[in-house]
Amino acid sequence: MSMLTITKNQEGTKLTVSVIGRVDTNTAPKLDDEVSLSLDGVTELVLNFAQAEYVSSAGLRVVLSLYKKMTAKQGTMLLTKVNHSVMSMFIATGMTDFLQFG
Repeated sequence: MSMLTITKNQEGTKLTVSVIGRVDTNTAPKLDDEVSLSLDGVTELVLNFAQAEYVSSAGLRVVLSLYKKMTAKQGTMLLTKVNHSVMSMFIATGMTDFLQFG
């Protein structure tokens, strides 16, 4: 069974989401739901991948969906502390061309 833990910390209009574990076909909907339902009033979304072990194509779709939601509301999204194996997925799919990493 895939394990995913999501912690959220909101400070004003900035929401920081820490992704812990695996984002795969089974857990990606949980990430999408939990973050999407927390975006009211948020203009800056930070996804912290420091403890993300794996991100599948389903997880990449969630990241893309969140990026589109933030862009539509003139907000920003930043991915932080992305490890090498997860970053290689973003590079392979060309998502590094438009996502912001820090």
